[in-house]
Parts: sequence; C-alpha cells; structure tokens
Amino acid sequence: MVCALIASNINAQLTTGEPSAKKIRTGNRPEAGNFGIYMGITSDMFKGWTDGDIKVSSLPLINLKYMATDRMEVRLGMEFAKTREKIKGDEIIDIEDYKTENLSASVVESSNIFYPGFAYHFAPINILDVYVGAELPIGWSKNVSTMEAGSDKSSVKKSSFDIGLGAFIGLQAFVADLPFAIGFEYGISSMFQTGLKYKQETVLDGEKQVVYTASVDDLPKLAEGGSISGNEVFDSLKAKKGEIGHQFRVTLTYYFGK
Repeated sequence: MVCALIASNINAQLTTGEPSAKKIRTGNRPEAGNFGIYMGITSDMFKGWTDGDIKVSSLPLINLKYMATDRMEVRLGMEFAKTREKIKGDEIIDIEDYKTENLSASVVESSNIFYPGFAYHFAPINILDVYVGAELPIGWSKNVSTMEAGSDKSSVKKSSFDIGLGAFIGLQAFVADLPFAIGFEYGISSMFQTGLKYKQETVLDGEKQVVYTASVDDLPKLAEGGSISGNEVFDSLKAKKGEIGHQFRVTLTYYFGK
C-alpha cells in the first residue's frame, strides 16, 4: 500500500508538469532596400606582409552600404589620413658672435582612398552572416616638405595616384533586437601607384635648382651638400610601384530602413 501511494504521488507530479520553451533573439537581418553605415578599425594594407608588424590606420574606415537585393550588397568605403608638423624659430648660426637666422619648416602628409565594391551574402539566416565581395581601391596621396632659412628656401613634393583591385570574405553577427551587427573582414588587394618621384626645389644665394629622386632618403644627403652624382639625383624621372598586400577589419554596422 505504501509503495502504491508513493508511485501514485510520483505519477501525479509527472503528469501535471507543463512543457516550456525559451525563444532566443538573434537580431534583425537587413533586406532589399535597407541602408547601412559601418565603421571599422582597419590594419594597414601593405604593412607587415613580410615582417609581421601591424599598423592601424589613423582614422577608421567609414563605409556606406545598400542592399540591392536580400543577398546582394553594394558599398562605398572612405579612408582618410593626414599629419602636419611645423616648427618656427631663430636658429643660432654663429655661437661666438651669437648670430641668429629665422628658420621655419613644415611637413604635410595626406592619403585619401575610396573603396567602391559589392558583396554577396550566402545564407539568409539571422544567427551568422557570411559573405564575399570585391572592391576597387582608388585614391591619391601627397607629401610636401618646405623649409626657409633667411633668404634660402627648399621644398620637397610628391603626389601619387593609387588604384588597385581587392577581394575579401566577411562574417558578421546581429546584436539582439537592435539593427546592429558586429563583424570581421579579411581581404587581399593589389595596389598600383604612379607619380612616386620626389621633386626638390632649392634657392641658395639667389640661384634656383630643381632635381628629382626616387626615394626621400636621398634628399637629406643633398641638403647637407653631398655629391649630387653619388645620391641618385635626376634631372627628370618617372617612378611607379605595384604591391600585393592583405588587410583585416573589425566592424560595427548600423542598418536603417528602406
């Protein structure tokens, strides 16, 4: 009788139980007609390919997206960097008689690159989004250095045009119910640069001289009065370069309505 009562009690507990389920939210996937903006921390494309060093760009990559279909995305990325240095003062040129000369110098370096491209998204699920794509990096960079010491002047200028072709693969996860996605992209690109020559103009004792070099490393030797013939200095010059490099991006994307 005791066993029968225990068994009956256990059966009552089992039969009165109610099944339950929990719904896990996985975010909102963008559809055709949606726009997106993402900012990405980007590694320097052509640094660290052989030496293992990684350099992060000075500004995040800003990217605009548009979902042409539920799986096809067109995009336009923009990446800008600029540094400026300037000094000005009275340089002591004769310490015994304490003669000074007004000296000013500045260095400006800038780089502007646009990344038009597209991406194809594979599985139409909300958990993880895997995609591949291609882009066409195109832009320009400048390097301008100037120096004035009394009546003497010197300037070094370089202006290059850059164009390339790249392919990438990406993975992103959508955050809760929010229109946000956190992702990672890795790509390989080629880059072709033209106009890499450095033009140096100097005015010394009223005489002007213009020379060209393929490397900025030769310019200090020329400024110190070294032999021009031994420093790879040219009367006219053409310089260009082609590279293949890799890049990774950690991204945060915000999607908004049609």
